[in-house]
This record gives sequence, structure tokens and C-alpha cells, in this order.
Amino acid sequence: MFLGTPKRWWIAVGVLFLIGLGLLATGYGETLGSVAGVLLIFVALIAFAAAPMRYGKDAAKPRVSSPPPPAPVRAPPPGPRPTIEARDSSEV
Repeated sequence: MFLGTPKRWWIAVGVLFLIGLGLLATGYGETLGSVAGVLLIFVALIAFAAAPMRYGKDAAKPRVSSPPPPAPVRAPPPGPRPTIEARDSSEV
């Protein structure tokens, strides 16, 4: 894993990119080869952008599904609200 991306993605993107560059450099197929080369380079860029990337301490460790956390214990509902003695605003 390099830069958080698995090797198989690097290999796949590298192959697409090199074939695209080869088509552009050799001029194979003239216009159609150039168009295919540019498209392959764009596909390689998009494939690399879509690659799963992991960073940090756990990047080298394989992902293992963990069991769901236990359900939280619900607290009993609160009691009735306290009463507030109110005065008439004209008496203040």
C-alpha cells in the first residue's frame, strides 16, 4: 500500500496510463490512436480518484468488521416539571 492506496489500484492505473502514453507517443492509429490515448489517460486519472484510500495508524491493518455496539440503556423518563409561581405583571 503506497499513499493509502492498495497495490492493485496502482498497477491498474499504471497500465492504463502507460498504454495511453504509448498511443500518444507512437502516433499509432493517427487521429483515432491519439483520441484513444487521451481517453485512456483520463480513465486512469478517474480510476485513481475512485481508488479506496486509507490514511493514519490503521492504514496498514486490514479492515475487520466489528460487532455492533450494545444498545444504550435508557434512563427512566424525568418526573413532572416543577410549578413556577407567577405574579401578575401589573402588581410588580
